Amino acid sequence: MKYLKQLGVLLACCVAGDALSILLGGALPGNVLGLALLLILLVLGWVRPHHVENTADFLLQNMAFFFLPACLGVLEIFAQIKSEILAILAVCVLTTLCTAAATALTVHVVYRLQCRRKQEVRKHE
Repeated sequence: MKYLKQLGVLLACCVAGDALSILLGGALPGNVLGLALLLILLVLGWVRPHHVENTADFLLQNMAFFFLPACLGVLEIFAQIKSEILAILAVCVLTTLCTAAATALTVHVVYRLQCRRKQEVRKHE
């Protein structure tokens, strides 16, 4: 029963994100808005991590399964995109590198801020 409640919280965020996307005229995808809504709920404390933790872990561990429909869709239109495959691969590599660089920069900045806070706490003790 616990897993159904957790899945219900996650699905409610997804449905709310889709509804909000429709209200915004599709300016942002519903899945992105749903994740943002879940983040807001977690930050505000209205949803606690243990309310979604087990189901979210299960979904993350089986994430590859959810990419199958997209992969099969690409296989269906491969003949149409074959001429642009190098450009598509170049964009994939470039965006992957940009994402890795942005993640590394974010981790670096957060680490420095945490070290600075620890030093300030030590000075005040």
